[in-house]
Formats: sequence, C-alpha cells, structure tokens
Amino acid sequence: MFGNGWNSRRTVLLGQNSILSGLGLLIMPLKSIQEKIALHRFVRLRQRHILTKNNKIRLRYTLGTASCLVAGLVTMMGSSGVSKAFVQLGAPTKPAALEAASESAALPLESHDVKQMTENFLTGFSSSFSEAALAIKAPPLPRERVVKLGTGDTVAGILQEAGVSGVDAYHAVKALSDHYDPRKVKPGQEIELRFEPAEDDALELAEIKMKIDPIKAVTVSKEGEEEFKAALEEKEVSAQPHASYAKIETSLYGSALKAGIPAPVIAKVIRAYSWNVDFQRDIRQGDKLEVLYEAYETDEGDVARYGEVLYASLSVGGKDIPIYRFKMDNGDTDYFEEDGRSVRKTLMKTPIDGARLSSGFGMRHHPILGYNKMHKGVDFAASIGTPIYAAGDGTVEIAGRKGGYGNYVRIRHNSSLKTAYAHLHKFAKGTRSGKRVKQGQVIAYVGTTGRSTGPHLHYEVMLDGKQVNPKRVDLPTGEKLKGKNMKRFKGLMASLKKQYVSLADGLKLAQRDEKNDKTFR
Repeated sequence: MFGNGWNSRRTVLLGQNSILSGLGLLIMPLKSIQEKIALHRFVRLRQRHILTKNNKIRLRYTLGTASCLVAGLVTMMGSSGVSKAFVQLGAPTKPAALEAASESAALPLESHDVKQMTENFLTGFSSSFSEAALAIKAPPLPRERVVKLGTGDTVAGILQEAGVSGVDAYHAVKALSDHYDPRKVKPGQEIELRFEPAEDDALELAEIKMKIDPIKAVTVSKEGEEEFKAALEEKEVSAQPHASYAKIETSLYGSALKAGIPAPVIAKVIRAYSWNVDFQRDIRQGDKLEVLYEAYETDEGDVARYGEVLYASLSVGGKDIPIYRFKMDNGDTDYFEEDGRSVRKTLMKTPIDGARLSSGFGMRHHPILGYNKMHKGVDFAASIGTPIYAAGDGTVEIAGRKGGYGNYVRIRHNSSLKTAYAHLHKFAKGTRSGKRVKQGQVIAYVGTTGRSTGPHLHYEVMLDGKQVNPKRVDLPTGEKLKGKNMKRFKGLMASLKKQYVSLADGLKLAQRDEKNDKTFR
C-alpha cells in the first residue's frame, strides 16, 4: 500500500507545499524579502518599484519569482523529482486519487522538514537572483566635471585636485602647451574634464577641454598609456553691424560705457573726433552720441572682437557732427564729414584720452620755482601710464632726457611745425630719434619726471621754432573728396544712415520691451 503510490502522493504534497511557500513569498512585505535575500546588494530598488499602491507585488516580479521557484524546486528535489511532481499535478485527478491525497495529507510534515525546505528555496532563489543581477549589470558610465581655477592655482594642480594622477596631469598639460601657454591662465578659467572607466572599472582622465576665448578652444585627449594629444578648435566669425546711442551725463567715455557701447568702440570714436573736438572743454551734459560699428561674432552670438566704427554722430552744444568711414580709390581709408572733407587735421587737438586740462598756455605762478613764469604749453593731468599719441605724422627728433622736462619727445611734422611732450614716465616701443610716426600712434606714457608736482603731460606746439598756443594755432584742414570718390561717398552716406536707423529702431523696441517686462515682474 505504501509503495510507489505513497511516494507519488508525497511527491505531490511536497510540490504543493513548495509552491505554496513560493507563493507566500509573493505576498511577503518588501522589507522581509530584502532581509532574506539582501536585494539591495544587487540592484537599487525602492518599494514603489516592486509594490503597487494596494501593497500588492507587481506582475512582472510575480512571474520572475515563479521562474526562480522552479529553480528552487530543482535544487531541493532534483530534476527527476520535479518532473514526477509536475506529471502528477498535471495528470487528470480522479475521485479515488483525491481521496488518497486527502488521506496522505493527514500525515503532516515534520516542522524541521518544512524549515529546511524553506531555507533551501531561499538559498536557491537568492543565488539565482544574484547571478541574474550580475549578468545584467551595466558598465560604469563616463563621468564629466567642470573645475574652475582660483587665485594661485595651476592647471596641473587643479587636475590633480580633481582626481587626475600626477603622471596624467603632467602629460596633459604638456600637450596643452602646444596650443596655449598654461602659465597664462587666469582665476576663474573653467576646464571641462571627462573621465572614463579603465580595465579595473576605476575612472581615469580621458579628455580635457578649455575655452581660450570666444572663438578658440583646446581639446586634450588621451590616446594611449601616458600619451595625450591636443587639438585647437576655432569657430568661424562674421562681421555684424550694431547700432548704439548714448546721452552724455558726465564724460563721453563714462556715459557711452554706461549705455552699453563697448570700450574699444568708444576709444575709436574719441580718436576719430579728436582732431575737431576738445573732449575736456567742448562736451557738455545733454550732448548725444550715435554710433554704428562692426562686431565679429560666432554663430552663437559670442563676440570675438570689435571692428571699425562705420558711422558716428556727436552732438556738441546742439550741433551735430556726423562722420563716415570711407575707402578712397587709392586704397586709403579715413573718416569724412558730410561735405566730403577729411576729419583728419594736421594736428590732433588733444593727443591723450581721458585727461583733464590742468594748466593752460600763458603766464602763471610756477608751482616749484615760486615766481611768475611763462607757461609755453598746456598740461593734461592723467594717471601714470596713460598713453600719449603723436599729434600728427612726422619724424622723431628727440626721445630722451631733457633738463626740467624730464623724459621728453619732440616730433617734426613739416618744415615749420613741431610738437613736444614732456614729464613722460617711459617711451613706447620704437620711439627713438629718426623714427617715422603716424598720427594717433602711441609714442609714450604719462609720468611725473623732471620739474613736476604730479603725473601729467606737458604738451607744446612750435611754429617756426616758437611755442604757440595749441588752441589758437590755425592749422590746415585735411583732404577733400572729389569726382568719383565724392559720388561713391554720397551713396555710402545714405546707406549707412539707413542702416543705423533700422538697427536703432530695433534697439529702442527691445529696450522698451525690456522696460515693460521689468515693470510687470
């Protein structure tokens, strides 16, 4: 009676108990599952990933657990036992068989058998799940990081602080120096780093990217063991016209800068008007400046550099002085007024930018000698190092020390006209006797050498060997356009005016929209 039939019924019962045990795991709280199989060691799961809002295990994990249950049964009973159990479970059940099963169910399993079965199942389930998790483990992803240099930092030092080995940092900086001197980096410079996993899954430096300026960037890539190569990337730029407007409140320079006009553009405007306008005495509050200039930009709108001023109109005391940049048939380029006359006079009125007239031409009480003495020039107070320009084209006669003048430069412009510059801090490169200079070229820098009470430029104009008042000397005017040049110039004037008006209207609209946007914030 208790031969093969009993064994078959016991096999069925064992299979049923194992299945019930496995199904019991399906409804166990997630915390109990994690305690049994240490799930967090294999994958990063949260309770909401496995359980539904009703605290029921999700279907995909139910099916997965059932599959692992089969593996557990194989571990406990052997493949033949499982086959027999499922053959018995799958066979048609007759009433007699049910009765036999009921009788055999009256013979309970020992408690230690149940415990052992459960432990065996959990061990098999955990092992299977662990192997599956390891099999699908994703490789570590590259890691990117941006570092910023501080005061006193070096490129090699900041790389090592970011986790780069000393050897890799050395070779990377060496490759970088092929296109850029690492010693020129400034505080605030950003460097992009990209790390990739090595053979031992440890992250190592793969690439460095550093932006040098708006159009240039250097990329350093690792090519092999301790080998890095650098490549220079340069974006294309194109000239784009820009229109700006400034109302002068204090100085021309400060007001224009406040209005958003770039400093290099302001300097070119001042240079262009310096033959006609004394920026210290002529400019008044309420005067206006219009300017149309070029900016070389990338496709992203980054400005690489500023080009030429194409058109400007300076209002001085209610009188507009428009000027236009024009290239003549002979290839020379200059600024011309609307009547076709060049703004370039024989001498500049003020051969220095941003200076204050501190002493005029004539008799005065000498601040050092202590008595009245003829002051045969004009003084411009400015900080040490301010650039000084040649007032006109000419040849340097003297560039050296000259008594109470201190460091001194004298330029001969023609047979009767000369200019002199005194109390200089130092001479510009190339400024020496016999050297030809162009009008507006930097020849020296403001200082306080010789008999001087403070940094300033002493400027003299000599006509036929005699010092004259620079503000009263009658100087010849520049070239005047004629014929074909004049015809082309009139066409250019109309085109530049139209372009400025178009861009200025867009600028005013954008400023108005920005003002309204701020109002409603």
